[in-house]
Amino acid sequence: MTAARAFYARVLRGRRVRRDVHDGTLAFIVGETVVDVRPDLGGAAPAIVLPVENPDAVAQRCWDAGFTVRVGQDRSGEATISVIDPFGRRLDLAPTIGLTSRTRAMSKEAS
Repeated sequence: MTAARAFYARVLRGRRVRRDVHDGTLAFIVGETVVDVRPDLGGAAPAIVLPVENPDAVAQRCWDAGFTVRVGQDRSGEATISVIDPFGRRLDLAPTIGLTSRTRAMSKEAS
């Protein structure tokens, strides 16, 4: 479980939380997202979308720590960033949109 703590707590800056599950699952809160980690599932664990303030900075921390980072492109041409946890699970990084950013975007649409 050292690998889970290294990735989810140190690199993603989450914190471990206690759960009443006794099947080997660890849980971490990363931002506002609870991530259940089951090493026995490996890459078969479903991918999740992880909203983060700065996907590029998170990807850089993952890369610097030796974890796999994948960069792709969606249909609109926007870059997509995924990181792979130590067990093979894909986490798709999505930028959070704060109230200020959302208000700014809405005002641009109204113009």
